[in-house]
Amino acid sequence: MNILHMENQAGVANQLAQAQRRLGHHAVVMETWFNTLNEPHDVEFYYTHESLAADLRNARAILRYARDFDVVHLHGGIYWKRFDAVAIKLLLRKPMIVHYHGSETRDGYGMRYQFLADRKLVSRPDLLNWHPGAKYVPNPVGEHPYRFDLDARPRVLHMATNRRAKGTDLIERCLKELEQEGLDFEYAILDRVPHPRAMEELFRSHILIDQVIAPTERLPSIIGVASFEAMAMGKVAISTFDEEYRHYYPGCPEVVIAPDAEALKQAVRDCVGNLPAMKERGLKGRDYVRCHHSADAIVKDVLATYEGAMSQRSSRA
Repeated sequence: MNILHMENQAGVANQLAQAQRRLGHHAVVMETWFNTLNEPHDVEFYYTHESLAADLRNARAILRYARDFDVVHLHGGIYWKRFDAVAIKLLLRKPMIVHYHGSETRDGYGMRYQFLADRKLVSRPDLLNWHPGAKYVPNPVGEHPYRFDLDARPRVLHMATNRRAKGTDLIERCLKELEQEGLDFEYAILDRVPHPRAMEELFRSHILIDQVIAPTERLPSIIGVASFEAMAMGKVAISTFDEEYRHYYPGCPEVVIAPDAEALKQAVRDCVGNLPAMKERGLKGRDYVRCHHSADAIVKDVLATYEGAMSQRSSRA
């Protein structure tokens, strides 16, 4: 099967494509908008928005490239200016899978042209509230090297992509207060750094604070890809996590806290103060990711979705 992934939120498309290649398929990841996180991808057709003519030329190039693929897997919903997606579906008549990942749904900017989707996927269970007919597909996580150095000074990491959505201001304030209290640890806060550097920093750390989302933010709190990448390395991950979504992640060893500063500080104290126990928790997290978020297992459900969409389109032809 020839598979074209368009866009690459949180590296999900890349993980799926790698697993599809291991199964013998031809899978390509295309980016059409520049992403400072620099997730791995194969080809670039970046819109510059310098002029309408330039964007139309880019759209034509995308169409020419997409002609040889059997199915198009579009990540991040569809923005109203994505006339290339309309053309791929209506002119090239390609089966299209639209994969919704988060803010494009909650904020509404990626909710256009939903009629184009032969099938819908969502990467977070809260998105089923907007897409009740979609299939929930857990975010795939690849293999990561293991490290948990008990002889090193405890190191806490937070990686911000959206400071409001992650609760970064509160997290930063709490870590500074813990440092002033004299807690023996070091910490780093990364703000939209390229993915390779983020993984290097995570590898050097013991503990990841994923997010602390207060109810006043009116955002769902569901553990994200960063937590799973941390667990895949054997690290401990701390996060708020709404109870209504926990049954989608059975047995997940995330350190779940209440959405307030004192709960976060106490969790950091407990983790830093007992690294041997945290090492054991980290190993459980590594096993959990391999069991529930393996790209090789998840991709089989995704391929079945493609086959259903292709079969349905063939029957209509």
